[in-house]
Amino acid sequence: MTKFNNTDIKNGLMVNEEDIYIFPIAEPVYSFLEKVWSSFVNKMVGLTFPNQENIFDHSVFEVIQGSEMRIVASATHFKMKELIGQKRNKDIEAFISKTKPIPLNDEKNESARIIQKAVLAYSHMKRPEVEFLELRRHSNLHPHLRMLLTETMRYAIGIPLIVKDNPIGILWGIRRKMLTEEQKKDIISQLHTLFDVIEYVVGLEVDRKGDSYFARKNIEKADTTSSIHHLLYTNQPGQKDPVTTIIAHSHIYNMMYRLDASYIVPTTGGYSVSIKHFAPEQMNDSNTIILTIPGFFCRRSIMDKVSREMCLRHGYRVFSMDMRGRSRYTLPRNGKKVSWTLDDYIYDDFPAVIQWIHNNFPGQDILVMGHSMGGMIPRFYAAAYDKIRKMEGKQNRIDPNKYIRGIVSITSPNYMDLETNIFGLNLLKSGIRMFSSKAVYEMLFNIVTFPVHNTLSTIDLNGFFKFVLNLHSSLRQFSFQVGTNSAIININDFVGYKQISPAEWYFLVEDVFCEESVKVILQFIRSQISHENGFYSYDGKINYTKEMENLRIPVFSVVGTLDKIVPGVTIEGIMAYRNIPKQKISYYEQGHLGIVFHQETVEKLCREAHEWILSLNSVATGIGVSSYPADHFAVHI
Repeated sequence: MTKFNNTDIKNGLMVNEEDIYIFPIAEPVYSFLEKVWSSFVNKMVGLTFPNQENIFDHSVFEVIQGSEMRIVASATHFKMKELIGQKRNKDIEAFISKTKPIPLNDEKNESARIIQKAVLAYSHMKRPEVEFLELRRHSNLHPHLRMLLTETMRYAIGIPLIVKDNPIGILWGIRRKMLTEEQKKDIISQLHTLFDVIEYVVGLEVDRKGDSYFARKNIEKADTTSSIHHLLYTNQPGQKDPVTTIIAHSHIYNMMYRLDASYIVPTTGGYSVSIKHFAPEQMNDSNTIILTIPGFFCRRSIMDKVSREMCLRHGYRVFSMDMRGRSRYTLPRNGKKVSWTLDDYIYDDFPAVIQWIHNNFPGQDILVMGHSMGGMIPRFYAAAYDKIRKMEGKQNRIDPNKYIRGIVSITSPNYMDLETNIFGLNLLKSGIRMFSSKAVYEMLFNIVTFPVHNTLSTIDLNGFFKFVLNLHSSLRQFSFQVGTNSAIININDFVGYKQISPAEWYFLVEDVFCEESVKVILQFIRSQISHENGFYSYDGKINYTKEMENLRIPVFSVVGTLDKIVPGVTIEGIMAYRNIPKQKISYYEQGHLGIVFHQETVEKLCREAHEWILSLNSVATGIGVSSYPADHFAVHI
């Protein structure tokens, strides 16, 4: 958004702030706001400083309601106001029920005075000022607001919001700790960007009678560490929904970039794959495109830090992939979900994206960076390619050896052998392993799994976490400590991230965790309880682990030394495959999600990946394994 200089108007011509009339919000705008204002407060509590420290403990949105102002939305890190089943979050409902409207003409309505000042600034084509209030010492705080304060609510930071040239209210962030001057500068920058995003997205969607879901996601996923210069919706041939295109300047990386979300790539069974595009202003000369793939139960958002780092620091064009079932854009048009397998990811979704990238960027190499299951998919596809292309309907699948330069496989196993009893799998494992016959084991496994996959198509981890968080009386304590000593579920091991902040946990619950197909889950269970340390196709005909001996694409394996979901032993066996060229393995002191979520670790990992990619290019002049001399098929640790 363009920021204009103020033009002073002298000689008493300009009106006074206190004389500004505040219009009621037009009915179409207010009706749309009701559907999206939860995203305002959700985004606010998710904001962080550059060191990843969360900025706000709480957030409220104070809307103009006729001739009054009232708090209508509220959030802490975990108490999001939204429906979970048929229940609302009682804590937030109770908080909002205590709020009382304050007339705009009330002399103690500080918010009204702030809005009047914002209207005057906006008339000069300036963004509203960010307001900083010390609540305990603020003498003009209205009694209706003072009664809501708790001991931790000491400082309030607000940004007035304007849509379609009229104010709609004030978005407040509330924190306990005092701010430094440097922190204030960062907050002002981020809130001005958030102001721009809300103004544009809500205004545009109201005009086009748009989708509130679309608006909420655009607001909650906005990068407030960047200054948005253009936010547009663009056409993509053969695609019904528009692509959101953002041209922005990153303050952290000091670089212009473009972000496109989302390109929709049709795959099989009526499903699609959704991909997000990052492009830096200055690209490196590696002739390489990066494709990032998330893991089990995770959306592509989990790979955002890796994607941005590879794009904005190292100069790659990056695509980030959501497989079938990860969002509404990837479901069949009739919305009906049919349980799918990991094989569908491997045989259909992944090659569809590789083909799409090749069609749109011919002559470019592709380097895949996958986390957990996201690293298994490209390895298993490339290793079993000869068998896959002999299957009915798969004959035209793209040849990975021609187009994939290498694979960075992050905490990605060759088979399952959990060190944690997450979801109680060890109980099942110990029971079935009493039987030595593989035939008996397979029969018992089928008996156990038949009623499961015939009753459910997917399991929603996002909904599960929201459900248990909503039931717990101390949400913050629950979020960090739940399940540590549990025999049934250990969330601590699943996250495996010792430095996780409240804002990051909120992001995981709200935007990363998602649904997963029951059949995919059963494939992981099969590998966990199997005698043979292998990972099989759903029909049991392909042992992907064994097929690794046919892999001819360079692999860089990354191990988290604190990872109990994918311990090192399940990864390190890949080093025994001498057929894989330019192998590399590195170790980081992180857990399963932390390795792609902790910013310092991400920076180190991406720097190492970049250097490895350059080493591949230094020994190869063409595309694919045929360009590697035999003496380069060495193992490096």
